[in-house]
Formats: sequence, structure tokens, C-alpha cells
Amino acid sequence: MNIDILLFIIFTIPLFIVGFQIERLNDKKIFTIWISIAILLIITGILIEDNSNNELRNFSYFGSQMLFIFLILQQITRNIYFKIFNREPEIGKFPKYKIDYIYTFVISIGTMLLPILIDAFIFKKFN
Repeated sequence: MNIDILLFIIFTIPLFIVGFQIERLNDKKIFTIWISIAILLIITGILIEDNSNNELRNFSYFGSQMLFIFLILQQITRNIYFKIFNREPEIGKFPKYKIDYIYTFVISIGTMLLPILIDAFIFKKFN
């Protein structure tokens, strides 16, 4: 197995842990802990990318960003959702309201695409 794929899997494990405990992110203490872990993962991903000669090195770097982007997206979309509908969104296979599918879709797709888009923007802007 390629080391970058293995690192990507290791970097995304915390994302799955947070995904199963998403309702606990409303607690500021727990959110702060997860944001700290996400920042440490990004720093680790940057260090690994800088010291790697592999063409797929961005793959593990993108994985290191996913938890941070998930947490930020979840916080922003949750606040907007709560202001509009005056209730907490549900994430799961069969939410009670169909509008919750949009919330889940935005978080899922945004978590996967934003690392790539941010990286493309940074390289376009500064190179």
C-alpha cells in the first residue's frame, strides 16, 4: 500500500469519529478540542508534504485538511440552519425533514471539494 494512501486513511479517521458524534460539537469545549486536533493534523500534513518527493503527496495533505474544513463548515451551516428553521439539523440516513438532506449534502461535498479548491486557489494566487 502506498504511504500516501495510508496517511490519508489515518488523517480521515478523526473525521469519521466526529461524524458519528456531531451533536456533541455544540459544546464549545468539545468543539475547541476537535479544532485543536484538526490544526495539529494540518500541521502534520504540511510537514509530510514538504518532506515528500512523491507525486501523490497532495493526497495525504488533502486528508489532513478534511477534519478542519468539516468542523468549520458544520459550524457555519449549523448556525445558518438554526437561524432559518429554529431547530438543530439532523444528519443521518432518514432525517425527519427532507431539508436536512441539503444540510448533509453541503457538509459532505464541501468537506471533499474545499481542500482541492483552496489548494488550487493558493497555488494560482502565489505561484
